[in-house]
Amino acid sequence: MVVLKHKLSAMTVIDNHSRSNMPEDVILDILLRLPTKSLIRFKSVSKSWYTLIGSSYFIKQHFNHKNNQARARLLLYHYKSDIHKCVFSLYSNTFSRHEQPNHLQFPHTVSIIGPINSIFCVFDEKIGDGPGCVTLWNPAIREFRPLPPAGPNLSPNYYAYVNEFGFGLDSSNDDYKVVWIRKFRDSTIADPPILTLISIYNLHTDSWRHFKDVDFGIVIRNILESKCNTYVNGVYYWLADNVNRHYCILGFDMKKETFTGIDVPNWITSLYTNLCLYYDDISIISMDVHEVGKSIDLWVRKEEGNWVKQLAIGPISFWDFSWPFGVWENGDLVMETNSSDLILLNPSTGQVWNLDARSECGHTRVCSYKESLVSIRRRKWY
Repeated sequence: MVVLKHKLSAMTVIDNHSRSNMPEDVILDILLRLPTKSLIRFKSVSKSWYTLIGSSYFIKQHFNHKNNQARARLLLYHYKSDIHKCVFSLYSNTFSRHEQPNHLQFPHTVSIIGPINSIFCVFDEKIGDGPGCVTLWNPAIREFRPLPPAGPNLSPNYYAYVNEFGFGLDSSNDDYKVVWIRKFRDSTIADPPILTLISIYNLHTDSWRHFKDVDFGIVIRNILESKCNTYVNGVYYWLADNVNRHYCILGFDMKKETFTGIDVPNWITSLYTNLCLYYDDISIISMDVHEVGKSIDLWVRKEEGNWVKQLAIGPISFWDFSWPFGVWENGDLVMETNSSDLILLNPSTGQVWNLDARSECGHTRVCSYKESLVSIRRRKWY
């Protein structure tokens, strides 16, 4: 707070021609309530406002302010058939309308994970492992940070046939990290052994480090790509299968840089399954197909080894859902239909909203998005 008061002491001068009579804490309270777009504009009012709005303390307070939390909106990255590529759509709180802001769009289809503090990790498959293949992106302040090529320099005979990413924040030193899991094969060998590499990027050092899965005492089999953000409390999670080909959850702790395995109840066997978050708990949403219809279950991991069935719907015969994607903040379910349309289902009332979006091409992502002033050019944000 001493640091904040020191920075606020310059705020009494609003510009070269006038002086504010408002208390500094009132000015701070007003600014914290404003949306990001307004704050970016107000940075040009004076040097003192530029310093204040750009300070790490203000950025954190603004991001966590109740007004900014209330501005959280459903964001979909989905296929748009008329232009044959994926776009971002941002939905109103009632889901009755949506927009596709220019600053949220890419010239071609990419893969995304996140956001963490409104920052996305973007993977551009067209680039391969060249400069800009992986990028950190804060669309609210129009910042991109291309990451250096990951490497390592393997023989040209090796090709990556699996690319899975994790993204999170090490809260002990405010360091954003990217985890890249790749599986390689040697194209010159008929039945080649599989090389699994785990590459970890640190924003503080702007560099990658490389490990084999056995370095962590694990053997990574198949990883199933989630359709929504699965980072919570410093850990990024993937749904995977174990050596017995049963579902399991693989977690990477961003602070300890260790992997952990979480058992999944044996009765979750459906092929139509997705890992998601239910508030701040890791969860699995699954759909089972029966002779009399389809049913949806939401299993939530409340504490160590304790799974609770939070939701059970059906079976219902007239549903044409084909895949469960995740859970929106108010408990509504994001689902894919047999015709690849994306809908929002209220499990209590049965009400359905057509999101006017399609899930073709396998790049669809569902997330809660609110803007922030967090810069990816700096090393720390609070």
